Amino acid sequence: MDHIHLSKRLQAISSFIEAGERVADIGTDHAFLPIYLVQQRINFAIASDIGAGPVAIAKQNVADAGLTAQISVRQADGLASIMLDDAISTVVIAGMGGQLMTDILEAGQPQLDGTETLVLAPNRHQYDVRLWLDQHGYGIIGEDIVEDEGHIYELMAAGRTRPDVPYSEADLRFGPILRRQKSPTFMKKMHREAEKTEAVLEGLADAQMVPLEKIREQEKILSLIKEELDAHDER
Repeated sequence: MDHIHLSKRLQAISSFIEAGERVADIGTDHAFLPIYLVQQRINFAIASDIGAGPVAIAKQNVADAGLTAQISVRQADGLASIMLDDAISTVVIAGMGGQLMTDILEAGQPQLDGTETLVLAPNRHQYDVRLWLDQHGYGIIGEDIVEDEGHIYELMAAGRTRPDVPYSEADLRFGPILRRQKSPTFMKKMHREAEKTEAVLEGLADAQMVPLEKIREQEKILSLIKEELDAHDER
């Protein structure tokens, strides 16, 4: 197999991983990320997936790349694929929703010793992931946001380090580093989120028997989004 060409999303994820790291890619699918990383700058990776089909494809891709000695393909649920003697230093979880991601992290606590860097790329419910990290003693040490084939993805790296000041609600919803950088892609997503939240509120206004708490929650989110947009306009 020739050198892997990663999608823009996977390329952004790979940028968080330094040379020499020992990586576990959870939900690896075709093992493209581990293959790329071993070809470029690391010596060992676990390519793990819960499904027999993805594992079979990953094994074939790893074999075609001639990397069976450096990449261990395993079928397992979440972090159960990681063993103590693997000495994993970076765990990558991507390509799934934030709620499933936090379930995997919660169930996989015995596999983590707190020294690992977590590289996470939830495709929705990013707030749930940041909230889980905050509640479990992780600080966000890196973030990126990329648009790939019409979808906007938020990426984050976290470690056992506390921020200088506690995260605000806006930090947890939109990302503490992304909020500071306010890249064009971030602002594009903020505009999308404002439109989507306004549509949700309109729908709730037309519905019958909607809990007031849900309306207030959406109004709060919309207010936070508009603060981000206003802060950008004032720059």
